[in-house]
Amino acid sequence: MASRPPMSMWISNRPYKKECYLEDFEGRRFKTILPHAAGRICFGISCGYLILFRGKTKNKDFWLVNPITRHELHFPCFPFNVGTDPTIIRCILVFSPSLSRWVFVVLRSFAYQVWLSIEGTQEWNRVSSAFPMIDLHAFKGKIYTIHMGCRVYEMRLNPYPKLTLLQTMNFLKPVFLCPEFLSSSENLYVTDCRFKDSYDVYELDFEEMKWVSSGKTLEECAFFINGFKYSAAFRSEVWVDHWSLYERCACFFATVDTGRKSRFLLSGIWYFPNDCLNVNRLDE
Repeated sequence: MASRPPMSMWISNRPYKKECYLEDFEGRRFKTILPHAAGRICFGISCGYLILFRGKTKNKDFWLVNPITRHELHFPCFPFNVGTDPTIIRCILVFSPSLSRWVFVVLRSFAYQVWLSIEGTQEWNRVSSAFPMIDLHAFKGKIYTIHMGCRVYEMRLNPYPKLTLLQTMNFLKPVFLCPEFLSSSENLYVTDCRFKDSYDVYELDFEEMKWVSSGKTLEECAFFINGFKYSAAFRSEVWVDHWSLYERCACFFATVDTGRKSRFLLSGIWYFPNDCLNVNRLDE
């Protein structure tokens, strides 16, 4: 399963027994039952884990369940009111080699704090920013946040949590109003939906520390846009052989922007099985 290309996912609304279906693009369905899902909302996906949150009780805790490996993680009652709208919550799961434990990181969009909990500690810590943060993302052993004005910060956990501004040579044009991270295995991107069916995408070139709006890597990518604000880019070798099948299962459109053709596939939930093998292991 972990070697399969992106799959569509559906989670039942049953209050006591939540079923999860993964569907490939030959129409085959794979069914599983999500433990500890009663009364919970799926807030996102990270490292192949579904992030299940219970927001209508005093115990606002998180259960993380991997539908393929069936492994589970639990994180304690969250100290901040996040509501029940999964589109405004950003959650990522990373692995800290120095601690030999998982670390769960949570951000409410346009808030000034990022919260984090270490597996097994039953507590939360936070790191604050002078600017409201919109999104966070784990990429190549590091955690990044993007703020108002598209300022990108690197977030380090050791020896203590802190945010460091990355100085870029240029700025995003047009200015992104609600930027979101997504990445491929090799590149980090920021995207923004300017209109109902139009997306702008920029790549962050780490060698020259500048934003790039065109190039071969962008042209070869298809961008899988997730309703959970957890999206990803895949090079042509992953999607080209399945393109007609992807079109059947998603809202597909192509736009022409700055001389390049961008491919976007929109779905309620995309599940990326390869994430089960790609642990967000931090460089420390």
